[in-house]
Amino acid sequence: MRTLILPFVFIAGAGASIPVRDACGEDSAIVATVQENDRIQVRHGVIGETVPCYAVSVTQGGVEIRGFILGNTAPAIQQFERVRALETRLAIPSSLAAPGGTAAAISTGPPFAPWRGFDVSGKRMEVDPSTSKATLVTFWDCESKAAQRNAQNILKTESEFRAKGLKAFGFVEAANAGRAGYYLDDMGLDYPQVLDERRLASKYKADSNKGTTLVIDASNTIVAMSSNPAEIRAAVAKLLSSE
Repeated sequence: MRTLILPFVFIAGAGASIPVRDACGEDSAIVATVQENDRIQVRHGVIGETVPCYAVSVTQGGVEIRGFILGNTAPAIQQFERVRALETRLAIPSSLAAPGGTAAAISTGPPFAPWRGFDVSGKRMEVDPSTSKATLVTFWDCESKAAQRNAQNILKTESEFRAKGLKAFGFVEAANAGRAGYYLDDMGLDYPQVLDERRLASKYKADSNKGTTLVIDASNTIVAMSSNPAEIRAAVAKLLSSE
C-alpha cells in the first residue's frame, strides 16, 4: 500500500451514488453516500494491492464528512490522478485509461524530514528513518478514544517486527507534556512519544483525531499512510519482506 499526498482537488459532475467508507477495505462500514456532482475533496490516495482507495471529504447539509472511496471512476478522483500525473510527470494510471486495469503503486508524497528534540519526559531524542529498515510515525490526539486505540495497536506491530528492523514513534497532540503524560501513564506505550508542537500532522496530511500512522522506508520516503492498524501492519510486512 502506497500513499499519494497531493494538493486538494475539487470537481463537480453528474452521476451515480458513491459510498464513503470508514476504511479502505471492501468490507469496511459505509459512513455516507455521496453523489458524483457533490463537491468532493480528494485529500490523498491510498493504493492497496488491488483496489485503489482515496481519502476524501465532502460537505452535506453544512456538515463535513470524511472517509474513503474505493475505485477511481468518480470525476473528482480522475481529475486528482490527472493533476498528480502532471505534477509528477508520470503517466496516468492504466486503470483510468482502460476499465478493469490496476493502478500502479507509486509514492509521490514528500519525504519525512528527520526530527530532533525532546520526548514528553524531557529526554533528548531523534526520529531519523534512514537509520532503520522501516519506521512508523503515529500522529494521535490524546483526547481521542479512536486515536488512543490506534496508538496502542501500533505497539503490537512494532513489537512483532522490532527484531526485523522496525522502529516506532508517536507524535501526540496535547495541550502540554503533563496532559499527554496523564494518558500515557495508563496506555502502556513503550515506543517514544513527543508533543507535536511543530504541527507535523498537518504537514504530512495526517488525521490526529483518528490516529494516523506513516510507514517510512530507509530513504525517508513515506510509502503508506493509514488510520487502520491492519493496513499499517500489512504495509510494514510488505516493506520488510523486500529488504
